Amino acid sequence: MPLLEDAACRFVWGRRYGLIGRNGVGKSTMLRAIAARRVGDVPANVTVHYVSQEVVLTEDQRGKTPVEIVVDADIERNLLSEELIGLEKRASSGDLDIEGSKRHGEVLSRLDEIEADSAPRRAKELLDNLGFSDALQSRSLSQLSGGWRVRTMLAAAIFAKPDLLLLDEPTNHLSILAVMWLARELSTSETWKERIVVIVSHDRHFMDEVCSDCLHVSGVARKLTQSRGNYSVWAKRRKDEQVLFAKEQAKRQEEIDKLREYAGHGFKYGGSSSQINKMGQKTKQADKLEEIHAEHAIELAALQEDIELPMKIAAGGELNGFVVQLKGVGFGYPGAKPERLFRHCEFGITSKSRIVLLGENGNGKTTLVKLIMGELQPSDGDVLRSPHARFAVVNQHHADQIDLSLTPLEFLRSQFPGDGSYEHMQKLRSHLSSCGVTSGSSNNASGASKVFDLQNTPAKGLSGGQRSRVALAAVSFAQPHVLVLDEPTNNLDLESVAALAECVKNFEGAVICVSHDQYFVTAVANEAWVVSGGIVKQVESFDSYRAAQYKVLSKGKQKGN
Repeated sequence: MPLLEDAACRFVWGRRYGLIGRNGVGKSTMLRAIAARRVGDVPANVTVHYVSQEVVLTEDQRGKTPVEIVVDADIERNLLSEELIGLEKRASSGDLDIEGSKRHGEVLSRLDEIEADSAPRRAKELLDNLGFSDALQSRSLSQLSGGWRVRTMLAAAIFAKPDLLLLDEPTNHLSILAVMWLARELSTSETWKERIVVIVSHDRHFMDEVCSDCLHVSGVARKLTQSRGNYSVWAKRRKDEQVLFAKEQAKRQEEIDKLREYAGHGFKYGGSSSQINKMGQKTKQADKLEEIHAEHAIELAALQEDIELPMKIAAGGELNGFVVQLKGVGFGYPGAKPERLFRHCEFGITSKSRIVLLGENGNGKTTLVKLIMGELQPSDGDVLRSPHARFAVVNQHHADQIDLSLTPLEFLRSQFPGDGSYEHMQKLRSHLSSCGVTSGSSNNASGASKVFDLQNTPAKGLSGGQRSRVALAAVSFAQPHVLVLDEPTNNLDLESVAALAECVKNFEGAVICVSHDQYFVTAVANEAWVVSGGIVKQVESFDSYRAAQYKVLSKGKQKGN
């Protein structure tokens, strides 16, 4: 079955398109098809650069540094440089004719025009802005993690300045500061005002700042709909459409019910031939309205596919005092340089805490989380944890823990077998439902139709967002007091991120969060701690941190966090 039918859209120079829709509807597939020129009438002279979520390196690329990879992305510079070498060889051997001499001058002029000599410097500046330290820039790609390889390819794509830039989840491996820089680059640089950008991203703040248009993919209707405005503009319009359509459907159903009631009461309203004829007319009218109702069913389902059911993470309740306390904590991995990632870390976490950890990747945010969880022991100082506190972790891979051959109900029962009683099974069902993993008897938010029985659907048949809900149900069944979130939004779509943010906001316990998603962080955190330069320090708020970083960006350079 095709992902889309009779789809059409028109890309306009200078526009930046957000490709939106639920996970699994084919957004990434569409980007790859455009990149391969399998769909759309992409002219041969239009340069296309596609940055995917996963990077597969050639042997040649594995041995190169990030700077070399980025410089290589300027195809015109490479071709002109190769041509210049050939022309100069001919000149040195006395084999350069008049035409060759003319071409030699043209090549030199063009190389000067595109600032070829400054390419390594410009590549380094670009990598600086995406968070690369000098040490990372000096390593070969074979020595870098997958996240830094993706960043390298993103830098190369921006450096190449293609006519059509296709980005699939470009913020996934970036720090917040790098995300801010990328948003500013794409939305304000003169370069991209003359080109076309198409983006798939779960980062609402990034999409709002960058996108001028939206392309919505409906998995239900298999339609592609184009509209002006960023994601928030589209979402408001979508919500208005959902409300209006639901009202129209309810009004039509009410009219059908009245007509059926009249027609089905036989001679209650009289037995004359005129009354009998009238009842027949009412039946026909009801039939006609039901035909219209049925025709609108797909449209209704398409509108409802973007509605995300609420979810809840059960909490263990408030504990008195500190649930975690760090006293003079320092940590360093054996043999690493510098000797300590950070020193003299002092702070406490209570049941009311809502903390976001900020800083560039590699500064020690995840290490600090592991110290808080007790997965690592400090090199200096002490980490004190309440003996009564239960901890739960939600990270970008939390849905991978699910056995895909089991249904959500079977999976939860395998994790928490209990006494096997009917009452325990009902408790598991109720908990799954509270996390948005519905049973067949549950109604959706609008009450218009029954939802799927997700609890008894094998996990391999669930979407990424639905699997995430199952994983959250497993995490929260033990009713934790402390919820640790390490990049929890990476594999979710925009609607699922919003539902998770609302869920975490309502969690009645401590929250410790590492995330590059500004929308999510703004929704869930009220404290901000920055891990940078070998120390962990509290800043006034996430908003003040972000404002300070914008000042750094406005100066055209990025400093340490």
